[in-house]
Amino acid sequence: MSRVPERLRSQVRDRAHGQCEYCLIHEDEVLYPHEADHIVAEKHGGPTTLENLAWACGVCNRNKGSDVASIDANTGKVVPLFHPHLQQ
Repeated sequence: MSRVPERLRSQVRDRAHGQCEYCLIHEDEVLYPHEADHIVAEKHGGPTTLENLAWACGVCNRNKGSDVASIDANTGKVVPLFHPHLQQ
């Protein structure tokens, strides 16, 4: 796992205005600091770039982990996880 350079972390935070890009909670409203999360994990070939990083609260980052998809409970089909830069 690579360390996200401070300058890039700041760019990710500034773009998100301090909010988790998954659940939208602001970092001032939680106990632990938000962090830069690889949307597509490095182990899946995701680069450490502004486009592939999301500002994430600890809860969202831990729940997502390195997953890029999951099983839809209603249909049983594999579906991609929410992508904060491509979906709203």
